Amino acid sequence: MSTTGRLDARLGEFWQTAGDRPGAELFGMLETILSEESAATGRALFERASLHDHLGDEAAAVPLYRAALEAGLPAAHRTPAIIQLGSSLRNVGDVSAAIALLQTVEAEDPLFPAAQAFLALALHDDDKPTPALRTALAALGPRLPSYQRAVSFYAGDLAPRDRVRVVAVGLLVRDGWVLAEEYAAGAGRPAFLRVPGGGVAFGENAAEAVRREFAEELQADVAEVELLAITENIYDAHGRRGHEIVHVFSLRSAALERLPRGARRAVADSDTTVGWYDLAGLASGDLPLYPVEALGLAQAQTGR
Repeated sequence: MSTTGRLDARLGEFWQTAGDRPGAELFGMLETILSEESAATGRALFERASLHDHLGDEAAAVPLYRAALEAGLPAAHRTPAIIQLGSSLRNVGDVSAAIALLQTVEAEDPLFPAAQAFLALALHDDDKPTPALRTALAALGPRLPSYQRAVSFYAGDLAPRDRVRVVAVGLLVRDGWVLAEEYAAGAGRPAFLRVPGGGVAFGENAAEAVRREFAEELQADVAEVELLAITENIYDAHGRRGHEIVHVFSLRSAALERLPRGARRAVADSDTTVGWYDLAGLASGDLPLYPVEALGLAQAQTGR
């Protein structure tokens, strides 16, 4: 038996018998196996992360999963590492990162259905119940013994329920330029810009929400958060009416203010990016900035 084969066999037996044994005992057993079988760095990190997960310590597992993926893992363990990291990120509250990561698993991967199941859980936690249900049913439909076509059709036809959404966004203005998220043109819809931010979660205030959204979506801390206005935004998107109550804040962010003009920063769990836009150029209205009051509020910031 090859070295890799012995390692796999011993680790398989280890996980089958782990049960409810004390953590210290399990870590001792695992380190013995990894040492005696000269496990590669990436594999060793993955197994340690998995044991932290097994013991309910997802916060300790997350950096180890990341280190394992960076060190390199064979295909047989790379997708499990992505799925387990995504699950751990969701459990520690970093839902945006979980969504972005789980979306990287390709449909041809044998573990794609499992990734979609964890993605559905993360979407649900991100207050996106319709995409969560759609994702779960789309993964389940082809594997049903019957009614596959009907379930897949209805999953694709699901539409969000009408609701009023409470949103917090942050205006970052620098030398007459505003940081905004760009959305590409779609069917019957021109390209547009939106002030970065997102939904206010239950139990948090709007200022806390904008800080969290910038941290999750842009990996950036913010300071000097000040409420400028509360606006109401009723709009049409993807053939449906949307309705938001928007808290617009001014703020500063050292990390984002270092972003060069012309550079882009990716938004987690989205295919969009943020960048700098000249306020004078936006005044033409060719590339609208939402919410609709945001442009005037941003222009007012340039004289402060």
